[in-house]
Amino acid sequence: MVPTDAEAEVLRTIAEAILPDPELKLDEWSEEHVVIPKGSAFSGHYSLRHTPYARRILQALSPSHRAYRVVAMVASQMLKTQIFINAALGWIDRAPANILALEPNDNLVKRLSARFSKAVENCEPVKEKIAPPRSRDKRNTVESKEFDGGTIYFATAGADTNLAEIPARYIFLDEVDRPAWRGHGAGEGDKVKLAEARQTTYEGIAKAYEVSSPHLLGESKIHQLFLLGTQERYHVPCPHCDHLHELVRENFKYGFDPETERVSWAHFICPECGGVIEEHHKSWILLDAELGGMARWVAGAAGDGETISVTLSAYYAPPGSITWLRLARELALALLAKERGDESLLQVYTNTREGLPYAAGDVTSTASELHKRAIAEKLPARVVQEQALVLTMFVDTQPNRLEATIQAWGPGLEGWIVDHEVLWGAPIDDPQSESSVWAKLDALRATPFVHASGALIRISCYGIDAGGANTQDVYNYGAQRRHVGCVVTRGENLPNRPIIASKPNRYDIDWQGNRVENGGEYWRIGTDTAKDHIFNRLGLERGPGAYHWPASYELERFEQLLAEKRVTAYVRGRAVRKYVKPNGVRNEQLDTHVGNLAMAHYLGLHKWTNADWARLRRNIVGARAAEIATVPVPADPVSPSSAPVPPGTPPVPPKPPSVPPPAPAPAPAPAPARRVLSRGLRR
Repeated sequence: MVPTDAEAEVLRTIAEAILPDPELKLDEWSEEHVVIPKGSAFSGHYSLRHTPYARRILQALSPSHRAYRVVAMVASQMLKTQIFINAALGWIDRAPANILALEPNDNLVKRLSARFSKAVENCEPVKEKIAPPRSRDKRNTVESKEFDGGTIYFATAGADTNLAEIPARYIFLDEVDRPAWRGHGAGEGDKVKLAEARQTTYEGIAKAYEVSSPHLLGESKIHQLFLLGTQERYHVPCPHCDHLHELVRENFKYGFDPETERVSWAHFICPECGGVIEEHHKSWILLDAELGGMARWVAGAAGDGETISVTLSAYYAPPGSITWLRLARELALALLAKERGDESLLQVYTNTREGLPYAAGDVTSTASELHKRAIAEKLPARVVQEQALVLTMFVDTQPNRLEATIQAWGPGLEGWIVDHEVLWGAPIDDPQSESSVWAKLDALRATPFVHASGALIRISCYGIDAGGANTQDVYNYGAQRRHVGCVVTRGENLPNRPIIASKPNRYDIDWQGNRVENGGEYWRIGTDTAKDHIFNRLGLERGPGAYHWPASYELERFEQLLAEKRVTAYVRGRAVRKYVKPNGVRNEQLDTHVGNLAMAHYLGLHKWTNADWARLRRNIVGARAAEIATVPVPADPVSPSSAPVPPGTPPVPPKPPSVPPPAPAPAPAPAPARRVLSRGLRR
């Protein structure tokens, strides 16, 4: 019986549907058909000779490869968008089905859609398979483009509907460490898992390409996905001994002049023979076996059996891209900033240049160890050590007392605790009352401290916490003391906040509680960030970032310093890192250490160079003898303004006090006419 035309068409359609996909090797297909459009950094026919390490990813994304998930934890501008575009074009040409591309925000959606459209225009096998862009044709828009056999969708990860409505054989999840991916979809769990659930219909033939630069270790989603897979790293041969190794920071050497901030040379050292690997060797060492070279991906784990995971740094950037000299300068400046107490640049470098999660420090010392170290150092209380040049103070408020810690700072934010005072009295009285606990605080603030050189130094600024007891009373006090360097603060127990905000918030009351226009101000402190900073340095015994305490410091105070522990909690299925204090445990020392670090950042000390500190030392120590006999001792430090002063600004001569000064607390007796030095720093 001869089938009708309609029956024949049905049979033909069924036969085509059950046939296997045509053979598609995306690495070979890309070199044959993909053209990088003009205006790109490397326009022209796509060539794996330029980025040989991309071959592994393209092969794993090919339909015939056994892997389901391909994870790339890589540096910025490495192995991400272009590989997806190549793969999507190949899928449309040889194995068409729905494709879902998810970006963190709308701007990236538009950018990816526009870049894909340009790629289509330059790809002959695909150009005729996608509906042409027309103003009234909804088959080709920014959000979706239809083709023979399916549609490619461009959407944001932030909208739950984008993750739940579209079935897709292929998915591309970009920058999964961005905040948009950290939320959770309508109670359905992890957003990456929710996106992968769109592939249920295509079980066994689906492909997921999940990429990002990482963020913090322990919080990074892309790092968690990387650990699921084969954890592959690209090994290149030494041009002198052929030893295969990974390009890592430990073998990266450079010549850096901190005065001019210039790098004169940068190269790698072979860990086997010690030979120098220059940048011009890249054109050979990056080549894989298919191109006549020796480089290859080396797996670090067996993985879960369905995930290929890779990591790659900017050290592998192709010739004509970012240079080793540029990377060396960025790294050197980041390490200098870390020595001054600012880790933000090093985290950015680690994440975006090395493609690695950044490890924030955990406490590695015990209270007993810190106590023994303080006793061994034999430092006296109330004396500013030779290396220290700036004093800050921070005050923790309690219902029946104020606890104040005075800290001295030197180059690289090396810190010395000068003293800790407990001022008894409820902080509820009129700030102008001479009998209140606030008067005791004023006296402590005005007290000069002896520097090891013999000069006297005053507190440059002091903070007081308004987030604990007696918030309104703190506001009242702080509003009247801004001119003598008082900084009202409130803590934010959230990760990734700056140690101190770049500008203050305002509160609209006066000291009597009346609403006023343009009232007082308070500064937000990122307490979790500050605690990471402090705990990461407690194991240091000397040098930038190290902490020192007087020998008289009691063990209990170190126990307060280490009272809180960092834990990972899960909120609606999402890992959240936070600090937890056991019930009934005191932590005033930790609070005042955090506050003093914030005051150092408020003054901008974390940005100071060695030259800035040397200039201040000359002002305080070098000129002391010539100035000793003529300047009367003032009662107040310089009144700080709200505008920052560039690092290294010499101390401004002290102004006369604007209010009658309280009597200073007893201190080691200096010569009667000795000059008292205030840092004179302004915020």
